[in-house]
Amino acid sequence: MKKNGALIMLTAVAALSFESCKKDLFDQQIYNEVITQTFPIDPIDANHLWSLSTRRTVTIRVNANIEHMESVMVLTDDPTVQTNAQIMAETKHPEEGTSYTLLFSAPEAQTTFYAAIKTADNYYAVKSFTTSANTVDFTEQSVTKVVNELAYQSFTYCFEENFPLPGDYDFNDCVIRLGVRPGDNQNQIKMEVTLAAVGAKMPIAAAVRIKNYHYDEIESVEIKEGTTFDDGYPLTPRYIPNTSTYQSGGNNEPVIRLFEDAMWCMVKEDPSDNGVLKRYLVNVSRKSDDDNKIVSPVTRTFVITFKKTATTLLNNLLTDYLDPFIITNYNNTYWETHTYQDQMAQVLYNYPDQNKLHMTWALAIPTGTFRWPLEGLIIGNYKDGLLSGAFREYGHSFGQWAADQNTSKDWFYHPAENEVYK
Repeated sequence: MKKNGALIMLTAVAALSFESCKKDLFDQQIYNEVITQTFPIDPIDANHLWSLSTRRTVTIRVNANIEHMESVMVLTDDPTVQTNAQIMAETKHPEEGTSYTLLFSAPEAQTTFYAAIKTADNYYAVKSFTTSANTVDFTEQSVTKVVNELAYQSFTYCFEENFPLPGDYDFNDCVIRLGVRPGDNQNQIKMEVTLAAVGAKMPIAAAVRIKNYHYDEIESVEIKEGTTFDDGYPLTPRYIPNTSTYQSGGNNEPVIRLFEDAMWCMVKEDPSDNGVLKRYLVNVSRKSDDDNKIVSPVTRTFVITFKKTATTLLNNLLTDYLDPFIITNYNNTYWETHTYQDQMAQVLYNYPDQNKLHMTWALAIPTGTFRWPLEGLIIGNYKDGLLSGAFREYGHSFGQWAADQNTSKDWFYHPAENEVYK
């Protein structure tokens, strides 16, 4: 977190205090001007949706006459050639002569995908297809043995801590990786969440809202590892005082509680005698010292069992139906930071709606290998025609994408190696 000086404090933001309830004091135009001026892009695409992924559909015809079929899948790469191929969509126990329509979330920049039939003994039949293809046919397809097990696709969510104030825009204050995959039965999914980095010294809590569902459509939520992220947290929870893993949010929507304090979940040190936790920056530097720690990411797998009435919806439950958000405190009010598409969703807290400009405090990166900027290094700067920042490669830069959402859609694959976390 970087202090942004007195400018913001002397304008409209002081009027954002929820406790005052004096919304008439808030000047939206001044707030918009201040926030926009502090953002490192000028001009910003006035219609930006800050989305790097899109939904796609393909129908796969299972007619390859392959024995012992276990699943039909959409993959990011060809697993018979690449070792890092990931599963984007999957249907278990396919039958010969049947067609399966698979829905998946994909990077907008990606134009080629791979359909696959997998056998119980890890043989794969693979065919590539492009974004213009509606069907894939597996007639007389050969199979190849694949040694390694494939991982499931995940997204990386990068948050700025300062909402509704301007940030420093390194987008590393809280970094969470999240993915979903089928559960052990047809009523179940598994949501794997990894807390990867915390580039902020203030407490940051987090939860996940499941969109387009209701609280009473879910039977149970269990944690595969048996403990929460913050099991044994030594202080009284304040950001999410309800410590239940599964709870109801606004509009009776399902909410899965992740943690109360991101930094503590990664270092788990005891507080001092006066009850104060020593605060570090975690996994945002290449050194360990009094202020910085390098530790292993922490993962929890949430097993979500739906009631039978909801099973028909499971085929459409993709990563983009999940709304991970963080909770921070400003001016004695708790604020939720969501990605741009969900920024108006007040799930656990209510506060003044003031964000009516095309700005974002959170990014959903459609890859589980995204490397975030080191602490204090801006993700991208683009003013007066000059590019800088951790993602600045011309034609593949964050700045050009922020200025025009139809360009540089692949910027997150092109970091400046010395400015991102290893």
